[in-house]
Amino acid sequence: MNSEQITAFLQAHWEWVTLIMGIVSVAGSILNWNWMCDPTGKPDSHRYGRGSRRVIFFLLGIMLIVTSIMSWVL
Repeated sequence: MNSEQITAFLQAHWEWVTLIMGIVSVAGSILNWNWMCDPTGKPDSHRYGRGSRRVIFFLLGIMLIVTSIMSWVL
C-alpha cells in the first residue's frame, strides 16, 4: 500500500481508527503497560510520573472513544 491508499482508508474509516486507539490507550493505562506508562528516559520524566501518565492516557482514551461514538450517533 502506498501513502495515498493509507490516507484514503484513514479518511474513510477514521471513526474505527479513533475507537481502536482509544481502546488501546484505556487498556494500556489500566494494565500498566511499560511501553506506554514508563517515564524513564523520556524527555519530560521529571514532570510526570508513572501514575500521572496512566491517568493522562486513560482520559485520552475515553475522549477518543467518546469522539468515535459521537461521530456515529450524529
